[in-house]
Amino acid sequence: IFVKNYDKLLLLISILILCIVFIFELSSKIDLDYSSYESYEADSWERSSQGIALQANITNSLMPGDFIFYENDDSNYSKVEISKIFFKRRSEVSVSLKSGKIINGKIKAKEGVTLLKSWSNSTSPLLLDVDGKVNPIQMRQVAKITGTPKYILEDSADLTILRDKKPYFYQSLQNNDLVNLDKRPELTEIPADKNNSIYDLFTPPLIYLNQNKLTTSLPDAPIEEEEREPFGVSILSFEMIPYRFRLASWIGKTPYIEDRKLTKEFGRTVRNRMEVNNSYKLIENPKPGRPSLVQVDANSSDKLLTLKYFTVQNVSQKNGGVKPVGRALIEDHSIGEKPFEMNSLMDEVFLGQFEVKLRIKIGKEDEKEITLTKIDQGKEIPYNGRKYIVVSFDAERKAVKLRKQDNVPHQFEEIELLSP
Repeated sequence: IFVKNYDKLLLLISILILCIVFIFELSSKIDLDYSSYESYEADSWERSSQGIALQANITNSLMPGDFIFYENDDSNYSKVEISKIFFKRRSEVSVSLKSGKIINGKIKAKEGVTLLKSWSNSTSPLLLDVDGKVNPIQMRQVAKITGTPKYILEDSADLTILRDKKPYFYQSLQNNDLVNLDKRPELTEIPADKNNSIYDLFTPPLIYLNQNKLTTSLPDAPIEEEEREPFGVSILSFEMIPYRFRLASWIGKTPYIEDRKLTKEFGRTVRNRMEVNNSYKLIENPKPGRPSLVQVDANSSDKLLTLKYFTVQNVSQKNGGVKPVGRALIEDHSIGEKPFEMNSLMDEVFLGQFEVKLRIKIGKEDEKEITLTKIDQGKEIPYNGRKYIVVSFDAERKAVKLRKQDNVPHQFEEIELLSP
């Protein structure tokens, strides 16, 4: 009987053993630590040019100012502070923003990214390659960065003590990461016709260990990507500039407007007499000591300024007296804004005008400096076969956004530069 039913008896014994093991696992007591921290093992400590370093081989979100723990000989734990972290170029990271948004990508900067304890105050954006497009992220918006960086420890770290110690990382767990043990797992039968496993009962699967994860297939070979050139533009300054004209004086109801630009250029005061409801244009070749504006017809396309209104008012002073103050309502047709007021108390008049200086330098090519103003929005800037476009200005933040057109159609790189 045993010989005739050998295969059936073997299958029955196998099923019986599996059932016994499964029942034993279900009946065993599951012990779970509900601590809000987990520990992981990493590579050994090493000495680098920046100090004692530790290269992580598991993904975590420790930042400068956090700690790495190690076990002492007395079974207690000590900690050492992280002074900075370094991500290599093309490192895969997950950036968590303070808004709750998560951005996954690769480090774009050729030299990598180094974060110090003051990383949240950095004005340089974090450049991520997200699906082939550069995504600049302001560091003040970042909550944490998850990846596998190299940790540079504080100066007080002693390699003679750490050399043989096992390092541990501790990170907070979210509540939804904890396992609910109140409910036992339910077993359901899988219909035979839906079992699509590629293995049969007696075929052992091939299991590979890839980056501390078990998998049944080998990873694809990494694809070498062509290194893209840097953006190449840096901002030198973002300065607010005063308006060209100011109210200098008046005679009766006739004001005199000073041309500050020519006064500085000639070294002599240049004033222009203006009358209400009259328009004026700039003289092409002004002379020192002579007016720089000449009256034109109100319909002239060359008109620059129109005096809409003028009055003189007595203004109380802090010392108890009064002072006459001239007030003029001016419309500047070159800036395309509503008429504005200037008065004789203003040494300088500001209308939101600014001047931005940029520097363009890529590799060993000659550098180029360019000055932009408010009217240059949308301007194209050529540089050795490349094309940059001025997208927008932000005067309050002293920032300018530029777009670099790629040689590939419909592909571009866009970065916002903040003034130092």
